[in-house]
Amino acid sequence: MDSNMIPPLYCQQTADDVNKKWEDTLHATALSFIQKLDLPKIHPLCKQFLQENNDWINDDTFLEIPIPDHAMGSEYFYETSMGILSRLYTLFCVVAPALLAMAELWLRLFSCLIAPAVGTFLLVKEINPPRVDFGGEKRHHDGNMTSKRTERREVILMILGLAASGVLFTDTMYVQAHGRGTGGLCLCIMLCLCVKRSERLVWFQRIFRVALVAIVSVVIYLYSRSERGGDSLFHHPGIDIATIQEGLYYSPHNAFMRRVAELWPQEDRIYDKRNASPLPTGDSMTGIPFLVNSAPKQEYYRLWVQSEVDPEAVAIDIAFPPNGVHSTVKPVYLILHGLNGGSHEEYVREFVVRRVREGHTCIVMIARGLMDTPVFGWNVFHGARITDVDATAKAIRKGLEENQMLAGVGYSMGAIILSNYVARSGSKCQLDCAMAISGGLDMRENLNFIRSMRLWQPMLAQTLKQDFIMQKFDGRFRQRLTQEQHLSLMRASSVSEVDVHAIVTYNGFDSLLHYYTEMSAMGDTCAFQALNCEVVTTNATTSRIAKDDCTACDQVGRIGNVSIPFCVMHALDDPLTTWRTMGHDPQRLVQTGSGHIMMFLTKSGGHVGWPLGLNPASSGWKFMNDAVSGFVNGVDQARIEVLEKKGSRSE
Repeated sequence: MDSNMIPPLYCQQTADDVNKKWEDTLHATALSFIQKLDLPKIHPLCKQFLQENNDWINDDTFLEIPIPDHAMGSEYFYETSMGILSRLYTLFCVVAPALLAMAELWLRLFSCLIAPAVGTFLLVKEINPPRVDFGGEKRHHDGNMTSKRTERREVILMILGLAASGVLFTDTMYVQAHGRGTGGLCLCIMLCLCVKRSERLVWFQRIFRVALVAIVSVVIYLYSRSERGGDSLFHHPGIDIATIQEGLYYSPHNAFMRRVAELWPQEDRIYDKRNASPLPTGDSMTGIPFLVNSAPKQEYYRLWVQSEVDPEAVAIDIAFPPNGVHSTVKPVYLILHGLNGGSHEEYVREFVVRRVREGHTCIVMIARGLMDTPVFGWNVFHGARITDVDATAKAIRKGLEENQMLAGVGYSMGAIILSNYVARSGSKCQLDCAMAISGGLDMRENLNFIRSMRLWQPMLAQTLKQDFIMQKFDGRFRQRLTQEQHLSLMRASSVSEVDVHAIVTYNGFDSLLHYYTEMSAMGDTCAFQALNCEVVTTNATTSRIAKDDCTACDQVGRIGNVSIPFCVMHALDDPLTTWRTMGHDPQRLVQTGSGHIMMFLTKSGGHVGWPLGLNPASSGWKFMNDAVSGFVNGVDQARIEVLEKKGSRSE
């Protein structure tokens, strides 16, 4: 192997980190904790480069390494030979889906305001018809005068009002939150007012009636599809209203988990009209916090954890309390961030700030390749890899005192990975407790979450392709994928489509179903699905499913191996990860195995949202992050009580 194939640019940029002196900035307790961890301040391969006098990566480090981007030949850049129409279509696929999704999402977000506002406007028009000629271009048959410009505006408003009313009547989030009746009444009133008003239109009557017929047809079509389309994971789910109830679920047969529930302050797990922001749907409860919330800055100390399965390493960012004192008693938090995130993510940083102020040490594990961390070989990030979490937890345990807890916290994609790790590791889990927030337990159920694919995933997919694939690892994908596969990746309009080539094809999974099966804590069982697995033939992005692909439906699979207190927090109106990923029988689920699973389900809250009060920015992600603290402190206190009982018996 040519030792110059990978220029150590990242190592050159971070070479000074190895000489950083933390003795002058860290408290003695924090410094002692870091010394116990015995982890390098720079990437282990960079350390090797610096120590071996620029002799980069030994020949046996990698069996094969990617060609650096600057050394790739023209044969990898197929787009240079593409025709203008093909290039324009690719550009359309890159830009249009996200823009259309954003436009539709904004319409749905504000439908609850648009519909009543337009209805009020039309009602006022009917009660007090204009008697003055403002335009003077043509006179109505009833004597009222209007201008062409004014009529155009009225038609646009009526079309918006009808569309918004249709959303209130057919949209999953509005129907789940407010029922069909409210939307149906609004739609009927809007139809009557618009039809009445259209009789007075002169210039745009035909255009409006065409729009009216189109909107009514779409509403009828959507209403007709309210029932589930079939018995497989890939049929459309219908209106997809949650059939499970909100609440705190735990096994009544596990005394320890009962005690945790008792110690968890009730005010930290109540989310309803009394404290929730008065936002209409899960879409707004997801989007508004990300628009208005902010978190204070937080200083981190970065170390690196060597992978146990390949030569790569992951970065961990450590935050200590403001006074610098590392507690040897309080739980230490290991935090897994969301998709394309890191320790800089607002909700992650806010959690860290809240917990360090309480005296906890917090450690954020940075997923491979994110936050500008390097990946030198082929093994970039994917959601089914749990070995990095295991290696990181093992490394952190070296710095803990006896009986000091290590608590895992995962958000969104981090929650999916954390759940999978806790289930797969079983009794070998290196964590003492864990809490997963807005992460599905069975991501196979997200395969037909069409609403998420159309409204939210195009924007996430565009960011993911731009930041993670094109700017960081495009060379690897070009080398491992065929030209057709790479082009399909560039044209992907949802996270699921990105997963097909960026994860499934690149990493050798059999199909998207196979990847989601391996990624999910409940991916190997049908026990908690509403429908049994049926034999179906799907398109190229999935695969053929048979009952043999699942564990027998009377077996619970790896989720039954959970051996530590594990809480799953999820909102039933989550617009990105369907409620169905929680399973259809939470009470049965929490009693599987040793009964260490707890489920905290809220009726509303969105995805990593749960805004509070009339001004969500004033509280930030307080409810969500304090719920984690309440659960972890409950586990810690229950453990102390158990240890005290054992101590008194031994005496």
